[in-house]
Amino acid sequence: MPQVHASARHWLQRLGSLLPRFSRGAASAPSGRFLRPTRSDATAQHPTVGLTPQRTLALLHAADAGQPGSLYELFSEMLQRWPRLSAVEHTRRLALTGLQWQIEPARTALSAASAGPDPLEVAAYCRDTLASLPNFRNTLDFLASAIGHGVGVAELVWEEGRLVDLVAAPYGRLFASAEEPWRLRLKTEESATEGIALDEQPAKWLVHQPRTTPARPFAGGLLRASLMLYLAQNLSFKDWLIYSQIAGMPLRVAHFDQTASEEEQQKLLTLLKSLGTDAVAALSKNVDLKIVAAPRINDRLYQRLQEYCNTEVTILWLGQHLTTDIRQSGSRAAAEIHDRVREDLLIDDIADEALTIERDLLTPIVQARFGAGVPTPHFRRALSQAVDTRVLADTLATAVGKIGLRVPRSWAHAALGIPEARGGEAVIEKGATT
Repeated sequence: MPQVHASARHWLQRLGSLLPRFSRGAASAPSGRFLRPTRSDATAQHPTVGLTPQRTLALLHAADAGQPGSLYELFSEMLQRWPRLSAVEHTRRLALTGLQWQIEPARTALSAASAGPDPLEVAAYCRDTLASLPNFRNTLDFLASAIGHGVGVAELVWEEGRLVDLVAAPYGRLFASAEEPWRLRLKTEESATEGIALDEQPAKWLVHQPRTTPARPFAGGLLRASLMLYLAQNLSFKDWLIYSQIAGMPLRVAHFDQTASEEEQQKLLTLLKSLGTDAVAALSKNVDLKIVAAPRINDRLYQRLQEYCNTEVTILWLGQHLTTDIRQSGSRAAAEIHDRVREDLLIDDIADEALTIERDLLTPIVQARFGAGVPTPHFRRALSQAVDTRVLADTLATAVGKIGLRVPRSWAHAALGIPEARGGEAVIEKGATT
């Protein structure tokens, strides 16, 4: 009888070890994929056409009320129409996504009473899972756009308790209801009106909000801060083009007889318009044609306004502007000093990304495979810096040989740019002669 109880207790313990695996993680997130392309995703309204300060303010109010679709479309066109904004946005985003990523074991050790998995095993499983996802790199690139948009959402696609893919959510799908403007929702094909509340399925949605504003999910992002600069740049650039067209051509003035019919007057006007491009015209002897030279006006004001907008938007995104305006002001040495300010922003972007990946991606993966209570490994970016390899090698020799520090071999290889030998590959060792 005691053996029966012991056997039953053994099987109950094994069953209990499996329960956490299905209590959270994959079990709390529906299998399959919600986000599929629809016709509305490809519909464009082109809000930049005829954009005015009043319309801009209306788009901001709509976004604050939970309807940011038109504002996000405006952001997309801003990046297409303003080369400087596109350049600095790419610089800020690619500085993050261009770094190699890695998964490090959790530093928090499990208590001695709990027999949990090895943190190295957990980190290796997460690393292999992320590496097997076909869209993981594209998803990281998309989430980095949240630096400008303020938010980025991706769907976690589960199949039989295992993460198999990630799908980026189009910005036009995001909204918030009037009753709960602080709650982020997403439109799906099955729920195109009410949408899905993302916080109801934490293991199904990855939500990246680098600098969120409490109770205002669409108020963050550097593109919103760039909006007024874009408006000033865009309107002044249009005026500059019109001025250049008028000031670059002489004024054509034609006097016609008072007895000329309205039809003859329209023909004369058409001839004057064609004279600007064709430079030739056939006019009646009764027409008195005069070419008046355009007055010379200094258009430096337009150029100054363009330079101001370009400089300010660069400072907004990169924290400095000398690295992009070396020819205009400053020296190369000063630009290199200012470029280090950009590194501070990059470190902050790395920390924001790691927080989101660990919370919304690695934690569900760990819980689906190992159960609740297992510490989540850390997502890291390898912040590469330009260093003198000889100085680094001397520093390593001193740190290891004289001080006795324990330096990870993988880190030393990566820092020196020397690949690690694999298998039976021939190597050059200390004391070897060639």
